[in-house]
Amino acid sequence: MIAMLRAVLGVLLVMPGTLANAAAPAKAGTRLPTLTEWDFKGSGLVQFAAHGFALTSTTDAAVNHSVRQLLERHQSVFGFQTRVGFRVRMRLFGSYSDYTNATFSLFWTNDLDRRALAGRPFNVAGYYVPKAKEIVTWRQQMPGFLGTTLLHEAGHAIMDAHYDSIPMWLLEGSAEYFAYALHPPGELQQRMLRHRWTRLGEWQQAKSLPRLTELLNADPMGFRAIDPEKAYAASWSLFQLLVASDANRRMVVKLLTDRQGATRRSPPEDCSAQIENLYPGGLAKLDATWQAWIVRGTSVTNEVRKPGNRK
Repeated sequence: MIAMLRAVLGVLLVMPGTLANAAAPAKAGTRLPTLTEWDFKGSGLVQFAAHGFALTSTTDAAVNHSVRQLLERHQSVFGFQTRVGFRVRMRLFGSYSDYTNATFSLFWTNDLDRRALAGRPFNVAGYYVPKAKEIVTWRQQMPGFLGTTLLHEAGHAIMDAHYDSIPMWLLEGSAEYFAYALHPPGELQQRMLRHRWTRLGEWQQAKSLPRLTELLNADPMGFRAIDPEKAYAASWSLFQLLVASDANRRMVVKLLTDRQGATRRSPPEDCSAQIENLYPGGLAKLDATWQAWIVRGTSVTNEVRKPGNRK
């Protein structure tokens, strides 16, 4: 089904920060479509708002099938019941220019969003908008990573609908994990994962990995201040470790459950303090286990890359 998902859209949706093309905010006078709640069509789990092209029924069915599986995987890990009426809403623009114009004129309009770019070109292939409760992306004319990017953003929509307070490392780490774990990855995705383990190993050797406390406690601005490649890879590897055993998975569920109901006047406890209390051996033990996990992942990657071992 994931192969069908890529084929029927015929698009490339790459992971955040890896799109080669750069874009600028909309120019004055640029005409933008009027976006409303009524744009979204469909009776399935995923509803679509397509601008500038027609979405086929085959695409609708393929995306709904994959996102349904994604929701079930989240339920199996976190143990929540799906909220009544929950839908994943996906807004697709037919052209890159319409997508970027809408992004800067209608979605990324506050200082936090602008500072996230930090002078870098706009390299985001798709994103989730919590306030609007929708995924925003565009229809790109190349085959590739539709599955992983769509599933990453759909993971954000699922978590946002079921939890009020989620640490950034857990939000991004789980989205990365499920995007790759839902289906056996193709050769291109396997190369990406091998590259990710290699980079983690290099950063570990250079002692330039994000510090565990920094990663665990990072708010949105703090997370964005970390080198994006390191932030996503580190979060992915840490989440992967913590769902690799039932005991660790239960700890993550407890950590997440304890954070719900927090307010500005009564914010949740720092995630590092939660780990100190919940993880056997505390933060120091988790750090050592995580470092060993990276060594193991890097070793497996190096073994696969040896001549004659590539599959």
